[in-house]
Amino acid sequence: MTPQRYREDEQDLAAAIRVGLKRRPEQAFGDYFLGRRQSCALGAAYEGLYRLPTDGPHANARELERFFDCLEHSMRNCPEGCRKRIPLGAMIVHLNDDHRWSRERIAEWVAAGDEPAA
Repeated sequence: MTPQRYREDEQDLAAAIRVGLKRRPEQAFGDYFLGRRQSCALGAAYEGLYRLPTDGPHANARELERFFDCLEHSMRNCPEGCRKRIPLGAMIVHLNDDHRWSRERIAEWVAAGDEPAA
C-alpha cells in the first residue's frame, strides 16, 4: 500500500471508532466489550462497522485487520513517550489499556497521522 492509502485507511479507522463509541458510550479496559454499554477503542471500531447485538455473546474484534491494513502494517511510536514502536492496532490497545486514553482521543490521534506510515 502507498503512504496515501495508509492515511486513508487510518482516517476510515478513526471514523469507525467515532461511530462505535456512540453505540456503547462507556469505555472498556482489557476487553473489546463489557456488557451493553462499554467498548475499548478497537471494540468501538468494530462496532462502527457492524451493529452488534447488545445482549448477545462477546463479539470478536480480532478480524479488524481484514478491513484496516494500517492496524498491522503502520508502525507507531507511543505518543506518551514510551519506547514502544509497535503496529498501530497494538498501539491503540496500549493507549486504551495502559495509558487510559479516551476513545475520542485515540480516534483523534489516529486521524491526525502524526507519523508517516512505514
